[in-house]
Amino acid sequence: MPAHQAGTRVAVDPAVAEPDGCPQTVDQALEWVLTDPVRAIAAADRVHAAAGPQGDEALAAQALLVRALACLRAGDEAGSHAALTQADRLPACASDPRSAGLRQHMQAQLLRLEGHNEAARSVLAALHGHAEGRPTIDAFHTVITLGIVQGMLERIDESLASFYAALDLARSIGGLPLEVNALNNLGAQQLDLHNLDDALPMLRQSLGGALRLESRRLEIFAAGNLVQCLCAMGQAGEALALARQHLIPVIRGDDPPSLHRDEEIANALMDNGLHHEAAAYLRREARTDVLTNPTTATRAWLQARLLLAEGQPREALELCLSLWHLMDDDSVMPADRLRLCEFTAELAAQCDEHRTAYVWLRRAHGLKEQLLGRAARARFVSLQIEHDLRGARRERDTAQAAAHQQAMANAALQQQIAANEALQGRLRALALEDPLTGLGNRRQLMQWGAELIEQARGTGQTVAVALCDMDHFKRINDQHGHDAGDQVLKAFAGLARLALRPNDLCCRLGGEEFAVLMPGATEEVAARRLQALLAEFTKLPFVGAAGAAFAASFSAGVCECGVAGENLPLQALLARADQRLYSAKEAGRSRVCARTPPEAPGAAADYIESASIAR
Repeated sequence: MPAHQAGTRVAVDPAVAEPDGCPQTVDQALEWVLTDPVRAIAAADRVHAAAGPQGDEALAAQALLVRALACLRAGDEAGSHAALTQADRLPACASDPRSAGLRQHMQAQLLRLEGHNEAARSVLAALHGHAEGRPTIDAFHTVITLGIVQGMLERIDESLASFYAALDLARSIGGLPLEVNALNNLGAQQLDLHNLDDALPMLRQSLGGALRLESRRLEIFAAGNLVQCLCAMGQAGEALALARQHLIPVIRGDDPPSLHRDEEIANALMDNGLHHEAAAYLRREARTDVLTNPTTATRAWLQARLLLAEGQPREALELCLSLWHLMDDDSVMPADRLRLCEFTAELAAQCDEHRTAYVWLRRAHGLKEQLLGRAARARFVSLQIEHDLRGARRERDTAQAAAHQQAMANAALQQQIAANEALQGRLRALALEDPLTGLGNRRQLMQWGAELIEQARGTGQTVAVALCDMDHFKRINDQHGHDAGDQVLKAFAGLARLALRPNDLCCRLGGEEFAVLMPGATEEVAARRLQALLAEFTKLPFVGAAGAAFAASFSAGVCECGVAGENLPLQALLARADQRLYSAKEAGRSRVCARTPPEAPGAAADYIESASIAR
């Protein structure tokens, strides 16, 4: 299990500062804490620089806290404290939820560093209780650390549950570095409990993942535990092959204590009879790893084995007896205590100290019963946890599938609603639109025309109302065909769109008759506009079904509302415009008529007829 030694400063290689040339995030830096703490420090520094001195204070606090965690992981305790002090100066360290969570995690790590494991467990357990509201990578760091602390406190059931929760969390997001770390910790826990058959596949998977990630750190962790497991299972040849491939050439002299595996390498060498090589590793200074279980018992057992191999059983026995206090030390793994007791009893028997051999053999039997009981209990707990997790995953998958189906149903419903609304819009448009000309129809005229007139009255404006009718339209249809008649109607509509203003309303009432409303115009102004439209219209060439060319014209009658206090409704205005249209027809067609024709002698001066357009 990983740990770090205080007092070693970590230098960040500038080449590592911008891996792959990609911008770093807090999540990425936290993931690299597990695989490459030096790279994580560089990433955290880049995030901090991106936050800026006057920029995102919460992001700056998060980056500093990740740097503190990475420094601790790399063995730079002083650097970790410096980053933590800098983070604590920022108000966001307490007010920002993510920063506050990372700060609590660091508090637990510092409690572990000081040996206050129970206090660390309490902080981590409280933080883990809010896992659902935290980023996944943050929650993973907390639960994996909680499992380590619980294991050190001999809370085996809780530790296994935490490690399995970490593994499930890693797999749920597809994070290979997280999964490798969780498998290694879970396998190491099963190894400590002497559940070797359970530990072996987990540690093999962890090593395979570490190699895929090309993470030297994770490779050393997994290979060290796997070598230890294979030695315990009596597979000395494979253990040595792994040590020669994944430990001896990979570990560097300047690595922190957490990466040194002298005991595991020496064990594999001795199991293969290579005592001289093993002695070289055991003569090295023991590296104390302050955040994990000590290796004193393992090293003492190996040194005693070496003395025996060198023909010094009495010296080996004295060494074991001098470490009697380790037999009752709960911080030493039960499997390590058992090996030491058994070997002490064996040495005592060889030295003919049978009473001593009997005492240590009884101790060994007691420890073995305790270990077997714990191993069986842990095996049962593991199976129960795996069963519960499978059930939870099934429920989660079922809920996700149901949510996905519901989302798809909602999306389909929204699409259908949108389609229905679009269809209704098209239907409303069709209900107010003439399909041949694209102008408004009679319904649109009655609805919009009445509103237009009311608005004009409210502002004191006049509204000119005109009716236009194609001249001799029946003759056009009879002589040139109905298609030619349709072309005439569409040509009029096209010209009207160009000639009229955007706020004018032009509708086809039916057949060859059109109505035009011009807000703000007098009947004289409207008449001039329609005269211009008539002039353009009569110039248009048309060709009938038989190929004969012809021209067309229209007649129009114009009136206005808002004159002399009149407030006539739309129907009355249309009727008045129709009377003037009739006058235009009577006067010879192809003309625009404004003002009512005289109804009695002497009224001729009130009649104004627009100039007719020669055809």
